[in-house]
Amino acid sequence: MADVIPPKAEWINQAAAQVDPAANTVTLADGSTVAYDYLVVAAGIELNFAGVKGLEAAIGKNGVASNYSPQYVQNTYEFLQNVRQGNALFTMPATPVKCAGAPQKIAYLADELFRAKDIRNQVDVNYYTALGKIFAIDKYADAMNAVAKSRDISVNLFHDLVAVDGPAKQATFKILGSGPRAGESVTVPYEFLHVTPPMKPYDFIKRSALANAAGFVDVNQYTLQHSKFSNVYALGDCSSLPTSKTAAAAAAQSRVLKHNLLAQIKGSSVPALEYDGYTSCPLVTGKHKLVLAEFSGYTGTPQETFFFNQANEHAFSYWLTADVLPAVYWNSMLKGTWNGPSAIRKVANPTSAN
Repeated sequence: MADVIPPKAEWINQAAAQVDPAANTVTLADGSTVAYDYLVVAAGIELNFAGVKGLEAAIGKNGVASNYSPQYVQNTYEFLQNVRQGNALFTMPATPVKCAGAPQKIAYLADELFRAKDIRNQVDVNYYTALGKIFAIDKYADAMNAVAKSRDISVNLFHDLVAVDGPAKQATFKILGSGPRAGESVTVPYEFLHVTPPMKPYDFIKRSALANAAGFVDVNQYTLQHSKFSNVYALGDCSSLPTSKTAAAAAAQSRVLKHNLLAQIKGSSVPALEYDGYTSCPLVTGKHKLVLAEFSGYTGTPQETFFFNQANEHAFSYWLTADVLPAVYWNSMLKGTWNGPSAIRKVANPTSAN
């Protein structure tokens, strides 16, 4: 962490425990208090493994893993290697999550692994999502449904994981929505279970005057300035911005926040920049294949950077995500010089042809 802290910034190596925006103070985990003139909240979102009954006891064993946890991510490949037959389940919760494409990416990679081991006929791959669509944006939902169908992956909508019985290797889902089975529970045996845990705002935000009713930092969706406290801004997963919570979104938001905050500090009357809801979900569908979803979470409209149809699986999109974007993250985004691909889009897809 120290390697990416700007030289002129002081790193206070303490967790935030409380925010009092009326007093302009942040209380730290050790009980000390820091005063501020301006506050930028970029705290992320908290994994809530306790939100699923039995999950904390089951994960890391019993064939249960999660790529969302550094503690359990290594179990994913290990447990997949142990599968010989039966059900492989992959889940998506009803709560907001970071990187909403990740829950299904691992299903496609697992399918590819099972095929490489010549056991796919003995393994049923099942994707269970609490949402009513496989992906929020229709263009990419159509593409992902086609991918799932071509791989014989069963997609189960409105199924929210509510309990895991590790010793019995059973997962229980509550059926959501308004259909004839809404409210019912269904229990499914599994050999492998990849869980995307429910997620929630951090308590120090949820308990503060910064939060909206859902517990996220309540900011103007265009300017990123707090709706009540004018010297407070937020971006990323902890914010109330109604778009998918991704690194791509945070990069685009950072440009807007930086401009508007600096203008306020300097007392400038320049017009505020506005964030348009841009976000991106690179959906890995296999080795060297990827659907690069780019869109506005505000309008549901695709905002693709390149001239080709990014809803199709492309090796170029995979290369871009696997090899180029990590370098952009470490060498540009963390230094404040990457604001998203809008400038590239003007050259690579000037007419928004797709």
